[in-house]
Amino acid sequence: MPRRADPALEALWRRRLRQQPDSRLTIQQFCKREGVSTAAFHAWKRRLALRAAFPTTAAAPSAFVPVVVPTAHESQPRVATELVTIRLANGGQILLPITADVELVREVVATVARLPVTQEGTSC
Repeated sequence: MPRRADPALEALWRRRLRQQPDSRLTIQQFCKREGVSTAAFHAWKRRLALRAAFPTTAAAPSAFVPVVVPTAHESQPRVATELVTIRLANGGQILLPITADVELVREVVATVARLPVTQEGTSC
């Protein structure tokens, strides 16, 4: 997750970006007067435009959907062929043996959650 900019610094750049057109100076002249680089000016312009186009919420939704694993009855032993299906919010699906080690499950879920989903029904 990208680091959130300092609110005071962000406000300063918003002010600069609003003032530049009214100054009737070129961007290069304006930046020289303000003591900032033109690269920084353009970077902040892009950054703030992206924030306006794609606002973030304080609490981003979870990438995972709830998983309910039914409890096994004491009389029914678990066998390696029993599978647990984990469906990810990005459309990915993981099938693991119910006896899989917790660390293996964590690694697989973390890896699959980062992958783009293909339309093919292939499994790995």
